[in-house]
Amino acid sequence: MATEPKPYAESTVIQFLGRRLNVLDLSHELSPTIPVYPGHMKVAFWDHITHAESRLRLGASPFRGYAVKGISMCDHDSTHLDAIYHFNENRPDLSIDAFSLDYCFTDAVWVDVSDVPPGTHITLERFRRAMEEAGLEGLPEGGSVLYYTGAATRWDKPLEFVTRYSGLDATASRWILDQGVVNVLTDAASTDVPTDLSYPNHTAHAEYLVNHTEIVNNIDRIPMHSGFGIIVAPLRLVGCTGSPVRIFAVWDAS
Repeated sequence: MATEPKPYAESTVIQFLGRRLNVLDLSHELSPTIPVYPGHMKVAFWDHITHAESRLRLGASPFRGYAVKGISMCDHDSTHLDAIYHFNENRPDLSIDAFSLDYCFTDAVWVDVSDVPPGTHITLERFRRAMEEAGLEGLPEGGSVLYYTGAATRWDKPLEFVTRYSGLDATASRWILDQGVVNVLTDAASTDVPTDLSYPNHTAHAEYLVNHTEIVNNIDRIPMHSGFGIIVAPLRLVGCTGSPVRIFAVWDAS
């Protein structure tokens, strides 16, 4: 007798390796209706083969057939990890398939800079004040830092989502990278404010050879600013400049 599988939920408590853990999904969905960064390829899904079509070749088989969807998209749609090659043309060897497994599992912290107006820079002074407000004495060397701009609240308004957000300035970007983090994550469509075409954050990451992650969901739902970890799982798309990712925040539930 079939039993209905558990339905999807953005958060849950799991038992894993003998421990009870809280898990929060930090990924947005992928669909043809999601916001897409200007100039990037939009998402398309279609029926490549339906159950009924597959049965045409099965004859008298009792098997009821299978379905397959076709997918068309670019490597920077929805929640995604930027490969270093994305912003550093001299390092095609650092395409997304070269992303280290070590960096998929990191300690993390998050800060709230949602008071910074869309279209303006997040300065180092504001970022460090956000750290103080979060009770953070530093950033985790070898870990990840997430910053919440409030752009996620505009996810259901596609044009606003891809045009109204703040981004890190050059000084803040370099200071963060000087702390030794291996991933910088934001809820916004880009780590760079759309009004600054010098792309100061992308430029800094190109120099430091550090990845970053954009369009991250539910950052503000992580109930502590430190003491949690994240799991980041990009696809191994050979030679590509990025990949959609599933990201999970994980913390002890005991």
